[in-house]
Amino acid sequence: MTLDLIDYLSLLAIILIGIPHGALDLNLAIAGSAAKPKKQRVIFIVYVMVAVISFIAWYLAPSLSLLAFLLLSTVHFGRANPLVLDYKNKNLAELVSAVTFQGGLTTIFLPWLYWNEIKVIFNLLGATSNLFEPIGIFGIIVWFLSAAFTLVSQRNIGLILTTFCLLGLVYFKESFTPLSLFAAFFCVLHSLPHYLKAFKEIERPLLRPPLGFFINTVMAWLLVVIISLFFFQNQSVSSATLSAIFSVLFALTIPHMILVDGLLPRKLENWRIT
Repeated sequence: MTLDLIDYLSLLAIILIGIPHGALDLNLAIAGSAAKPKKQRVIFIVYVMVAVISFIAWYLAPSLSLLAFLLLSTVHFGRANPLVLDYKNKNLAELVSAVTFQGGLTTIFLPWLYWNEIKVIFNLLGATSNLFEPIGIFGIIVWFLSAAFTLVSQRNIGLILTTFCLLGLVYFKESFTPLSLFAAFFCVLHSLPHYLKAFKEIERPLLRPPLGFFINTVMAWLLVVIISLFFFQNQSVSSATLSAIFSVLFALTIPHMILVDGLLPRKLENWRIT
């Protein structure tokens, strides 16, 4: 598979905008637990250890890890509520449907729409795309049911506009690539709102991040470069670039999700969805 210029620009956006959105995780952990310096070091060490274990899992079992990545990302993206749906005072079925619909925009609907291209990417990542076909059929059925239920139970202008955009995307899908659409969602609808929410939580101006933000961001970028060089040994440039970026995304998503979706909601009201 040869990546187009728009694909490389999309991957660059993921690196520059998307990956650093978790660089404030330690600051959020401190805000959520009023951690003392010793406890801060423990949090950092545990975070790094979980990321390392996740990367090893990706390398040893890419198919299983990719499936886990898609499932966890569905929950993570859905909880972030990019379309600003009403999550308050909803019953469990309405909440699960709304989370599945929003989170599945890029993890279920996008692979279904661009399956011929996506299965090539999956294979380049070391996964066995044939294993995902029956899972994908089940997933898209669940997603369409969730979308229909959410449309009925929610009255939201963003949801209506999104529905029209999805219908248009089906017709004009040749004008885009799956990587460009994923990058647009990940950077604009997920990462940017997270930045705003995180900076507000730690009470820092958006244009004056703490030093740790820059350190963590540079470390993540260096990690992408190092892993790219590792994959370059026996893969093409396109394959090595994809493998490096998505393995780093998976490795950082696991501890990021544990913190943002598991621990913070227990301590900080702004991170709860109900």
